[in-house]
Amino acid sequence: MRRSRLVSAFALATFMIAALVGCGKAPPQLPPPEPPTVAVVKPRTVPMSPTKEFTGRLATKDPVKVIPQVSGRLVAREFSDNDPVIGGKTVLFRIDPVLFQADVASARADIAKANADVANWTAQRIRDKAEFERVKRTVETGNGAQTDLDKADANLKIADAQIKVSEAARQSAEASLVKAQENLSYCTIYAPTTGRVGQAMVTPGAIMEAYKTEMVSVYPVAEVYAFWEVDELTSLWYRDQINAGRIANPRDKATPLKVCIRLKNEKDFNPNDESRNSEVNYADLEIARGTGTKTLRATFKNPEKKGADGKALLPPLTAGDSVRVRVSAGSPQPVLTVPEAVVFSQQRKQYVYVVADGKAELREVEPGAAIDGLVEVNRRTSPSEKTGLDESDTVIADNLLRVRPGIPVTVK
Repeated sequence: MRRSRLVSAFALATFMIAALVGCGKAPPQLPPPEPPTVAVVKPRTVPMSPTKEFTGRLATKDPVKVIPQVSGRLVAREFSDNDPVIGGKTVLFRIDPVLFQADVASARADIAKANADVANWTAQRIRDKAEFERVKRTVETGNGAQTDLDKADANLKIADAQIKVSEAARQSAEASLVKAQENLSYCTIYAPTTGRVGQAMVTPGAIMEAYKTEMVSVYPVAEVYAFWEVDELTSLWYRDQINAGRIANPRDKATPLKVCIRLKNEKDFNPNDESRNSEVNYADLEIARGTGTKTLRATFKNPEKKGADGKALLPPLTAGDSVRVRVSAGSPQPVLTVPEAVVFSQQRKQYVYVVADGKAELREVEPGAAIDGLVEVNRRTSPSEKTGLDESDTVIADNLLRVRPGIPVTVK
């Protein structure tokens, strides 16, 4: 027992000595990470038109409510909700035409009667004229009485009056026919404009009241409106710029304010897409005191296209969509730009990485307008300035996730 205790104590002492000896050695050093390889770009000066951006909305251009022009019972509906329609050609509804067909027939009968009356009294006048001439000759020769001449003259005048009455009746009947035919044509209700039809508000069997019953609305889609609000200070700024000649007067049709829009799912404005570019064509005449803003408007083309199978595709713009609106704010000016992709956000500020002495350096920038993938940045006025760029800087353009301030980088 005593021997085994001695052996255990000896083993423990040996282990502790070995451990103490091992603690004197430093752990192996890990090799430093290889510098990330990056592509770089140089800031460059390009002409860019100053712009201002706003949040706007799209709205249907002049929707039209379909209201009947005659009263009657609705007998047919010729469309499905949301169908495309062509103004003046697509039939939407039909109103029972029986009573209006009867009015047309009655007016035609009145015209026929008036024509017969005109012919009858014209013949009567010819006879009375001949009788008047005969009696006149007898009176002139002393063989006739004056009373007979007066009677013949009266009959002639009666015939003349009856002809005029018959002609007036014919004109009235012709007018009634025009009205009856027009009312009959109103029984077939066509789309008032080209676009898409909304949800019907009446069903066959219902009684339509002329100029009152709302039947459906047609929404033009070939063009849409974009509306946005400009605050009072911005409105005053534009006014000052126009008065100073730095912005052409938009009231002159030759120099309108250019407008570009993009949808929420679009990353950038497309200056080459006609459905995204237009001109300001309306501005409120005064600031709304309740909101302190002025509403502006532009009209954008919105053509419906067809796919490879010939089927109609949805138009690119839809009423109700929110859009970002970019409005021109002066003539092109030279500005310093970098690709938008090299600018990133950090703690609510905007930065780029530049290469300085072979290492990455974080540089704060103030982005401005963006166009065609480039973004305007503020220019440094001196090498010691900590924000902005100039043409001599080398900006890191890729592999940004591996870059940290102060680490060496390898430039491609």
